[in-house]
Amino acid sequence: MAEISGIPESSRKCINRFKSKITKLLNLFSMKKLLFMSAVVAFSTAHAQSAGLEGTTYITGQAMVSTSKDNNTGATATEFSVVPMMGHFITPTVVIGAGLGYQGSTMSIDTDMLGFPASAKLTSSAFVVMPFVRKYWDLGTKLYIFGQLDVPLEFGTVKTEANAAPLGSFSSEDNYTAYGINIRPGLDYMINNHWTVEATIGAIGYNSVNPKDGESMDNFTFGVNLNQVTFGVKYLFK
Repeated sequence: MAEISGIPESSRKCINRFKSKITKLLNLFSMKKLLFMSAVVAFSTAHAQSAGLEGTTYITGQAMVSTSKDNNTGATATEFSVVPMMGHFITPTVVIGAGLGYQGSTMSIDTDMLGFPASAKLTSSAFVVMPFVRKYWDLGTKLYIFGQLDVPLEFGTVKTEANAAPLGSFSSEDNYTAYGINIRPGLDYMINNHWTVEATIGAIGYNSVNPKDGESMDNFTFGVNLNQVTFGVKYLFK
């Protein structure tokens, strides 16, 4: 957070504790965004056939809008993202690609500080880059299994507006970065020469959120989780 000036030293310490609490909430909120963004359902336009894939390219798109509430802190959040993606088959079964997009969010919280009401609003905007590699294995009868390695990266700014009665209000603007490394298993079924459906289940990964002037927050995930099942639809062309 930015340095506070123009207030008494005794009040400064109280506000700094309040700002520390906001920063921790921001870290948690940003982590949830990163994890959700990298697992969001994708509706894709792709070139992916059972043979002759080498040298072909596909375009995909990810879009997400969500609202959430943290019952532990009372924080509410609204967020969205749009991430177009492009991939290229370097062999008949291996794809490399990347996504580039934008996401924004707003989080509000009402709490207390030393028995007095306090509130804060955090507005974030970020550019997202997500390189990925995917490998397919043919199981026969139009069914494929795949493994995907993706590295979501996020470069953003957060504007904080807070009111800590009776000490008054303050605002600041801070930069942050977030990144992750994830491996995702999945299945892909070819309906016909132009359409496929796919699903991913769980992930093995590491994700980190790093505010410029705050403590980083790290998270490890491992295993197959039915709460992390996502579905995608592809349109194939040649």
